Order: sequence, then C-alpha cells, then structure tokens
Amino acid sequence: MKLSNEEKVHLHELGYSDTDVKQIEEVMQVRYTTYMLGSKTISRDRAIELLGRKTYLSGIVRSAFHWSAVRITESGENIYFDSSKYFKS
Repeated sequence: MKLSNEEKVHLHELGYSDTDVKQIEEVMQVRYTTYMLGSKTISRDRAIELLGRKTYLSGIVRSAFHWSAVRITESGENIYFDSSKYFKS
C-alpha cells in the first residue's frame, strides 16, 4: 500500500522528510505491521475502515518510528498497531 500524493504532502507539511515518508510506506506493508482489535488480528483494510484514513495514518506514522501505536475507533474500541517486525529485519 502506498501513500497518496496528498498524504505525502501532508506529512511533509508536518515536518517528515522524504526518508521518513519512505519508511512509513515500508512499514505499511503487511509483512511489517499487524493490527489487533482486542485480542483478534484484523487486516490493514479493516483497521482503515474502522478508524478512517486520517486516524489510521496517524497510527501508522507513530508505529513506523516507535514500534507500536494504539488508535481508538469512534465506537471506543482500541486498535493496536505492531510494527516491531520492521525493526527486527
């Protein structure tokens, strides 16, 4: 999965470099990040569906540099992002 041009521009406006954006896109790959809703693993697409693209993006950005993140759905459920595989490769 790739970031849209609009998302890249937004990240640059927030101060992320081209190298940072590349790392974020790498971490978005299925082999590097898993998503949990409670104790159940969910797909990236399901995480985006539940969180919305903007909230998902804030979570994956955090996880891309800090191994993990949690974001809360509108219904109050936690979605856990685990990107530790990226740092172990």
